[in-house]
Amino acid sequence: MLKEMKKQRNGVGRMQVYLIGAVLFLAAMLTFIFQNPAAVEIHFITWSTPQISLALVVLVAALGGALITFLLDSVRYFKIARTIKELRNNNGTLQKQIQDLQAQKDKLEKDAASPTGVTP
Repeated sequence: MLKEMKKQRNGVGRMQVYLIGAVLFLAAMLTFIFQNPAAVEIHFITWSTPQISLALVVLVAALGGALITFLLDSVRYFKIARTIKELRNNNGTLQKQIQDLQAQKDKLEKDAASPTGVTP
């Protein structure tokens, strides 16, 4: 019980750290955008853009990073969900085996306790 409470508290604390980090990143990004309103030309390999706002470039880059992070985290989530499902199925099978073994044990104890050794 105490272990589960610690896990929940750690999960909440971790989420708060992520939230604070996201707010700080957003504040830094907004500060950068408002302090750099100039138009820039972007060059990437052989591709180039006409003059566009630096704020737009920063916003698109941040959104692209958020999208990539979301996609990678989604893959991780689905792997974890599949593992949990497999473990639950395995747990059900093992619980059934425990019940069967417990029934066999009870039957053997009952047989051993009867005076003739044979159950009616």
